[in-house]
Amino acid sequence: MVVKRTTIIERLKEFDEILAELNKYRTVDETALRQDLSQRWIIERGLIAAAEIIFDITDHILAAHYGIYPETYEDSLEKLKENKVISVSLYGHLKGLGGFRNILVHRYLGIDIANVAQNFQKGLRTFPQFAQEILTWLDSQRTA
Repeated sequence: MVVKRTTIIERLKEFDEILAELNKYRTVDETALRQDLSQRWIIERGLIAAAEIIFDITDHILAAHYGIYPETYEDSLEKLKENKVISVSLYGHLKGLGGFRNILVHRYLGIDIANVAQNFQKGLRTFPQFAQEILTWLDSQRTA
């Protein structure tokens, strides 16, 4: 199987749209999330959508380029790091995203609003770096 650059680029464009929408709410904090259910749902849905794209891209690269089929989201991120698709630093920031995504999607243990607020701010800082590192890796594959 071959990495489909155009597929990844299309997913990254969607990712940019999600990040642009999430950035509209960058000043929303834990208190605001507790008081405004609409904003909370917007942010939660945006975080789920962003995580889904991250894991779609991750799984595509691992399967198509490396023949690796991780069993969990966390394994996917670790394999990207091990294969130098993403940096150790970025991996450290993304680690835990799979579990957080599952909590949001499946409502495991209820949802801790403080955790949502923390992951929201972390995502605003970290998600653009993911896109940049994926683009850098894609460019490196053109010259390899």
